[in-house]
Amino acid sequence: LKEEFQMKLLAGHPEHEGLNKPIYSLTPNFCDSISDTPLCLVLGSEGSGISEKSLQACELVSIAMTGEYESLNVSVAGGIFLYMLQPKNK
Repeated sequence: LKEEFQMKLLAGHPEHEGLNKPIYSLTPNFCDSISDTPLCLVLGSEGSGISEKSLQACELVSIAMTGEYESLNVSVAGGIFLYMLQPKNK
C-alpha cells in the first residue's frame, strides 16, 4: 500500500510507551496536514496491539485522553480516528 498506492500508513498507538519513534497526537492540525493524502489506518487488537511489522511501517498516532486510562476499546478508537480524519468541506 505504501509503495504501490503512495498511501500514508497510520497506526493507532498509546502515547505513553517509550519508543524510539515519534508518536503524533490526533489533533485537528495533524488531520488537516494530511487531509489530501491517501491513508491506510491500522488498529491493533486490544490485548496485544499492532504487530512489530506494522509498528515499523506506520506513523504512530495517539488519541489524547485525560485521566489515567490505559487505552480505548479498539472500536471506539477507530470511530474517533474515522471522525477526525474525514475530509472537511470537500
